[in-house]
Amino acid sequence: MRIPALFGKRFVPRNVFYGWYIALAGACSGFLLIGITTFGFGFFIGRFREEFGWSVQAIALGISIRSFEQGLLSPFMGNVMDRLGARRAALIGITIISASLVLFSQARTLPVYYSASVIMAIGQSLGGYSAFSLAAMHWFAKKRGRAMGVMNIGNGAAYSMPLIIAAISSAFGFQRALMILGGLIFVVGIPLALVIRDRPESMGYLPDGERLIVDDATQPPGTPRTRGKASQSGSGMTVSEVLRTPAFYLLLLTSVSIGAGMNVWVTFQIPALEADGFSLKAAGLMLLIYGLVQIPIRFAIGWLGDTVGRRRLYMATYVLFPIGLIIFAFLSPSRIWLFPAYYLTFALGHAGYVIGQATLTADYFGTRRLATIRGLNQSLQVPVSVVIPLFAGAVFDRTGSYQFAFLTLGLVGCTAILWFSLVRRPLWADVNKEPAS
Repeated sequence: MRIPALFGKRFVPRNVFYGWYIALAGACSGFLLIGITTFGFGFFIGRFREEFGWSVQAIALGISIRSFEQGLLSPFMGNVMDRLGARRAALIGITIISASLVLFSQARTLPVYYSASVIMAIGQSLGGYSAFSLAAMHWFAKKRGRAMGVMNIGNGAAYSMPLIIAAISSAFGFQRALMILGGLIFVVGIPLALVIRDRPESMGYLPDGERLIVDDATQPPGTPRTRGKASQSGSGMTVSEVLRTPAFYLLLLTSVSIGAGMNVWVTFQIPALEADGFSLKAAGLMLLIYGLVQIPIRFAIGWLGDTVGRRRLYMATYVLFPIGLIIFAFLSPSRIWLFPAYYLTFALGHAGYVIGQATLTADYFGTRRLATIRGLNQSLQVPVSVVIPLFAGAVFDRTGSYQFAFLTLGLVGCTAILWFSLVRRPLWADVNKEPAS
């Protein structure tokens, strides 16, 4: 059944490229979904521990289950997304995520908690950021970095979500807060998903806003003539071609090296700051300040990547991020002076990593089977994604601190620059250049 287009040409000013509306809707969706299910979920680790006496390692197992299932299902879900389109996938995924939060609110035993984790993983594989970024890769090519910079403004603002969640939890209790958040995701997320249009050709455009050419000889009389080149929004390598390309595996090692640290930092940053001596309120405030800093940085880095080259952006990211993660391991109330160094390294590296990860597959392999290739990449990262949260939880249960975990993952992240420097494959835009006429 065709989903009605609530945001079509008649509702959009003609001088604004519709792709920017998708990017803005993606920013709003990212603020809500990533803020609640990723950045804000760390808030509930301590609450489940206090309410039910579960160990951090047992709670972290639910996060590992989410990572395992997302990775295991990623190729399948990616193929589903390529076939359904980003719009339908987002609608289904948001509905599932909403249901999972309601189930989390009823979790009083670990089996129910783990079941909710399984359901959330399915929803995250289809909805939210992955769907919006898939659409953005089709709608933008040369301005891909800027589009992802706009989308990731919402992700940056999402760092304020733990404070919002804390306020809701304080007023209603953490279990009712989970139910409220599930309803909020559904009520707000569905209209945002309806903004998505899968390809620019459906609205008479090519990527970046150029008008689509129409062959006058094959069009009915009276069809307006448009300008532009042949469509390239769906060009790219097949899955089998990608799997025979060494660059795919080098990029995978790069993602694993950085992603391991990112996985733990996103999940355990608030518990880690609390363990290092900061109050929950102070930790939430620090996260809010970090998110506010990320908003302009992500937009600026997206523009910079389009201007100086996204490969150079990736290179800088893979140097700054692990250094910043090591600095984070030493943050404490007695080492406030480390914060400027933390922001100059981790905040910049993090922003570049987020923009880079969103565009990396499309930049090197095109968008023809983008979601499927991304899914394969994620599935191959499953072992690390499962083990790392358990490792961090075990470190805390034995030492009362996350410092050793962050130091280890920072050192692992330092290898990313090595793997990436070995990639010799040119970007898809260079491979796919049309010969001069």
